[in-house]
Amino acid sequence: GVGSKARRLSIAFPEDFEVEECPLEEHFNAISRLNKKHVGEGGAAVVQVMKSKTAGDCKAKDKLFAVKEFRPWEESEETEHEYVRKIKSEFAIAKSLEHPNIVDTYRLCYSDHRKKWFHVMEFCDQGDLNDIITRDFFSREDRDCMFKQLIRGIDYLHSRGIAHRDLKSENLLLDKNGCLKIADFGTSEVFCGKHPGFRNCRRPSLVKAEDKIKFCEPGLVGSRPYMAPELIARKEPYDPRAIDVWCCGIIYISLITGGTPWEAAESGVKNYEIYAGSWDDFHERFGENAMPTKEGPFPKFAQTPQFRKFGSPDVLALVFGMLHPDPKRRITAHDALECATVVDFACCQQDGYSDDIKKRQRKALHNHIPPKK
Repeated sequence: GVGSKARRLSIAFPEDFEVEECPLEEHFNAISRLNKKHVGEGGAAVVQVMKSKTAGDCKAKDKLFAVKEFRPWEESEETEHEYVRKIKSEFAIAKSLEHPNIVDTYRLCYSDHRKKWFHVMEFCDQGDLNDIITRDFFSREDRDCMFKQLIRGIDYLHSRGIAHRDLKSENLLLDKNGCLKIADFGTSEVFCGKHPGFRNCRRPSLVKAEDKIKFCEPGLVGSRPYMAPELIARKEPYDPRAIDVWCCGIIYISLITGGTPWEAAESGVKNYEIYAGSWDDFHERFGENAMPTKEGPFPKFAQTPQFRKFGSPDVLALVFGMLHPDPKRRITAHDALECATVVDFACCQQDGYSDDIKKRQRKALHNHIPPKK
């Protein structure tokens, strides 16, 4: 991926952040720091598991936390001021979010006279979705439940003026209850409203229909197999919501088929060229505004072995809607969440999602926890 470099691209950084920070040792004693366990790493940070009684929202017995330690500042990359601002920006965004399908972020910590910086987050002990997909033990209902949880989290983000911009199976975690959690807001973008860093990480306001949407300037962000074609093209400013929806479509394909459909959504990549060409043929035959519906017709790519695995025409229509090559015609996260297909997906994480009794569904009894190796 190119996430660590894309941290430079954010368009809504406040100059001065209102965020609380504290020394790491205030919540993690010497024994905890010594016994930390490495669980992951990326371009910008490493993640360790550490014990604390006080690092969360309330005092508890020794509890495990994921502690994201950022890589040291590099003078050749940026000024130290910019380096710290980006870490604080990511924290302010993540801390402001409250949703069952988003990782809780608790504290911004430092050590070594503010030379080292840390985010303290909830620990999801079942690992990431990529590992779970590789183990191939999910039923079809499990896979649909994972997608429904993902699209709920993204609909929440977009309703609050925030886009993730680096969605991939490695950034989706699973907790001990089988709840999917969206993680890593290092390249996230505030596309509407004030940055949470202006408001001491208070929850963002709901986006209204008349609110101005800020597009992102061209530039690569994310991982190539998940990148939308307009992102790779780098020709014009783009709507970050549309690239999140594209990523959700690719993740759903990965859930159902076990892998991404192409190496990158660009010319020269054979599978994507066939896919994009099937859309051109579809519009030529049925009109430039035509969209696939569960009654059909579909672009011819629907006949490929990979897309046949979706099984039903209503699921095919959903996937094609999320993966329209033209971002202006792509469905929104809210469209996907509210479509009858996704509404009907059985989900084990139903509680608290809807105040409307008519919309509230029976909670499914899934067990998403992988069998022990």
